[in-house]
Order: sequence, then structure tokens, then C-alpha cells
Amino acid sequence: MRPPLYLRTLKDDLDRWIRDGLVLPDNREAILASVQSQKSGPSAVGILAMLGAIFMALAGLSFMAANWGAISKLWRLGFVLAMMWGAFGVAMFALKQKTVAFAHAFALLGAALFGIGIMLVAQTFNISAHYPNGILIWSIGALGVALVMQSRPILLFASMLSALWMLVSYWGPLPGNPLMLAYMPLFATLWLIARKTQAIESVHVIVLSTLVLAINLMILYYPDDQNAPAVGALYGVMALALVLWAGIGRGRAVFGAEALQMWSGSALLVSSFLIQFSFTDTATEGSITPGLLWSILAGSGFILTLGAAIKISHSQRPKLRSLIVPVLAATTLLTAPWLDMMIGSVMAHMVYGAIFFSGAVLAILQGVQNHHKALLWTGGIAFAAEALYAYFETFKDLLSTSLFFFLGGALLLAMALIAMRFNKRLKAGGGA
Repeated sequence: MRPPLYLRTLKDDLDRWIRDGLVLPDNREAILASVQSQKSGPSAVGILAMLGAIFMALAGLSFMAANWGAISKLWRLGFVLAMMWGAFGVAMFALKQKTVAFAHAFALLGAALFGIGIMLVAQTFNISAHYPNGILIWSIGALGVALVMQSRPILLFASMLSALWMLVSYWGPLPGNPLMLAYMPLFATLWLIARKTQAIESVHVIVLSTLVLAINLMILYYPDDQNAPAVGALYGVMALALVLWAGIGRGRAVFGAEALQMWSGSALLVSSFLIQFSFTDTATEGSITPGLLWSILAGSGFILTLGAAIKISHSQRPKLRSLIVPVLAATTLLTAPWLDMMIGSVMAHMVYGAIFFSGAVLAILQGVQNHHKALLWTGGIAFAAEALYAYFETFKDLLSTSLFFFLGGALLLAMALIAMRFNKRLKAGGGA
């Protein structure tokens, strides 16, 4: 799917490429025709129609709320049902007239009014039930409309409703509701329809809500605070596995794999970063010595780990090269909750911090090398977060601040020199 303004940019680029001799003039029209045949992104008409439909729904609700006491129960229900079926009727008419933007807009209005009707029926007739089930029925209804209309906006709406249902099911009065497990087949259905309609924005909602569901279930079954580090470690390993599987999926052009890799990578970053907060802080307040010791040991481990990782990445054995880093990461995550008990809190901060820094820098390097913006940003955020954590955890005054930034700069320069030497060796060996 091409962006709305891509065609205009492409025309300017083609003119420049033709002047530079990069593209033959005879190929210009063929290239433009190929791009024009692709579907474009959201248009101004579509956006305005969607906003208009939302305002229509709000107008109907406001009118009914203003006259709530004067309208009988049956008239209230009839009013909402009439608006809903009227919206669906306009959507079908617009679809026949091939005004797709208005068809999607009024179908979205009908799907929204369907949920309002569910709530109104429950309130009017005093139906007592587990209230998240109403949201589930609403999401299934919206999903049906999205399937019939093949509408990406309505599918996004259904995905958001499904995520909302999952959240209120967990935090509602019955957090152990067995219906909560029905989210997985619902997730699969949403993903299949998203793949059919190429609705990548719905995939982002589906993946994010599923990751939230996973941590909710872990907390539900292991509610003790003492289990929090272990739960975080298991969640991190799960996220790491998803990152690897998503990477395989991206290589095979599986739809949605990039979104899965991005969000599971973010989950891995957050969970692995939060684990170190479970280490008991035994550093003396105001002392520079723990900070200096932390910096020297963490820096040494950082350089050694990074050097080993770079060496492995240039190995001629692809299987070893692809497995060693994930295995080390999983081992680190699984041992992290008990690291302070094994080697003490100060050493735990040093070792874990060094490994975390190494992982962040590796992510940055891989992002630059592979032109992967998400990986580059993830590595940068991880590096900055760990740097701030290390500073506030171990350094307490301006002298320590100066020392911290000096050592950090020295480590980065050393890393740059190591990378430069490896590149020179590769070039000298013909890329071997």
C-alpha cells in the first residue's frame, strides 16, 4: 500500500533519475502506471467521512441523553436500532455506488451503534451479567461487519474492542473468567481477516494486546510479589522467543511478522530492564568506590562480551552464529532473578548491567548495519535507560557524574576501535 503523497514524490524522483541517467525515459510511464495500480493509504475523503460518522453517532447519543427521561424504554431501544440499521443501509447503498469511503464510514457508525444498543438493552431491562461479556458480543458483531465489508477501519475498531474486553475481563469483578481464554481463537480470527485485508494497523493492536494478556495471565497465576522477578524473567524469555520466530517470519515474508518482532522486542527490553530493580541495593550512600568498581568491572565485561559477540557474528558457522546470542540472552534472563543471591547485589548490578549494555550496543550496530530503524531505536532507548539507571543507582555527586561520563565515553571509543579493527581485518581478508 502506497502513501497518499508517494506518487507526487515519485514523479519528481523519476525526473531527477532520468536526468542523471539512472532510469531510461521510456520506463517512466510504466513505473508510474505500476505504482498507480496499487491501493493508496487513507485519503482525505475517507478521513472526513469517518470523522463525520463519529460525529453522527455522538449527535444521536447526545439527543437521546438530553431526552432520556421523556423517552420510554421501547422508544429508546427503537431509536438506537433504527439508527443502526439506517447506517448499515446507507453503507450498503454507498458500496453499490462505489463510494467506498462513505460505505466504510457508515458501516463503522452502525458497528458503534450496535454496541450502544447492547448497553441500552442491558440497562433498560436490568439484565444482570458479567459486564465484559457485552463488550465481547460487541467485538464479535464488529468483526462480522468488518468481514462482510472487508473494511480495515472496522477491523481496527473490532481489534480495539477485543483488546478492551480482554483488559476489563482481567481487571473486572471476575478476573478468573474462563471466557478470557477465548481471546486466543478471537486473536487468530482477527489476524486471519487482517491478513486478508492487509490491515497492518489491526495487527499492531492484536500483537500488543496479546502480549498484555500474557503478562496478565502470569500475574494471575503467580500473584506473590516474591515471584515478580521470576515472572519477569519468564516473560522476557517468551518475548525473546517471539522475536526470533518473528525474524524467521520476516525472512519468509509472513504478514504481521514485523509488527510481532517490534512489539515483542519492546516487551523484551522492558522486562529485562525491570529485572535489575529486584537486586537489593547494598551500596554505601555517597560513596564513589562502588561506582568506580562498578564501572571498571562492568566496562571490562562489556568489552569482552561485545568482542565475543562480534567475533561470533563473523563466524563461518551460521548455526552457531544464529544460536549463541539468543542462548546467552535466555540464560542471563533465567538466572537474573537469583543473581544477587549468588554473587551479591553489587556484583549482580555489575554483571547484569554489563550484559544489558552489550545487548543494547549490539542492537544499535545491527540496526545500523541492516538499516532497521526499529532495532536502532530499541538499542538506543535501552542504552540510554541503562545509563541513567547505572548513574542514579551508583553515582551520587558531581565528581562521580564526571567520572561516569568519562568512563562511558572511553568505553564507546574503545568499542569503536574494536569495530574498526574487525572491519580492517575483514577487508584485508576479502570479506572472509
